[in-house]
Amino acid sequence: MPAFDEGAALPRVLSSLSAVAASAGGVTVFLVDDGSVPPLDPASLPGSTEHFSIVLARHPINLGQGAALETARQLALRGGAAFIPAPYSAYVTMDADGQHRQEDAMALAGAVAAGADVVFGDRFGGASNVPLARAALLFFARLFERVLTGLSVSDAHNGLRAFSRRGLEAIPIRQNRMAHATEIKQRVSEARSLVVVEVPVSVHYSEESLKKGQRAAGAADILRDLALEYLFGESK
Repeated sequence: MPAFDEGAALPRVLSSLSAVAASAGGVTVFLVDDGSVPPLDPASLPGSTEHFSIVLARHPINLGQGAALETARQLALRGGAAFIPAPYSAYVTMDADGQHRQEDAMALAGAVAAGADVVFGDRFGGASNVPLARAALLFFARLFERVLTGLSVSDAHNGLRAFSRRGLEAIPIRQNRMAHATEIKQRVSEARSLVVVEVPVSVHYSEESLKKGQRAAGAADILRDLALEYLFGESK
């Protein structure tokens, strides 16, 4: 879970996950503070329980959502000197701003338990309150991703996803910023043998989440980052 200046939303999201942790068989959140100012205060976060824990990592400066997800991915797969990862049954990426519901995260994890390697959330298949301008932007983003990656999915740039361990190992993230969402789909497409499914989810847009979300102007940045990656083998 990447977090950057999330304010009051983050503790609510974490508390909602803690509330369902026991029924889910246990939840560990790999939370990456991506240069928040001031830094996240661990005392403001829900405490650990028998079934719920938080592994907190920090980026000294803001690197971008893709970089935060890659830090979390590496922690979840390999751990570090003071942390040994458990054999998790599913790995879920989820936004920290309250857009995503814990019940949808559990549904995606359930699809992994049923045999999927990669599960993409489909906000248009659920009861999402997607603003018209955002829906139009996502429509064109979906077409772009279909041409670039060959994957035909119903949603684009939805941060609610789930992976098996095999699926997570197949998606090292090099794009630091928002181009990572397209990069993930391309890596999934290149892996070929992964079982990919979609699950309807309900995304809740608030005024605050819309301010922090992707805008049409950000599409140019995504195209630039992808061009640098594929032309020169680098991301800026």
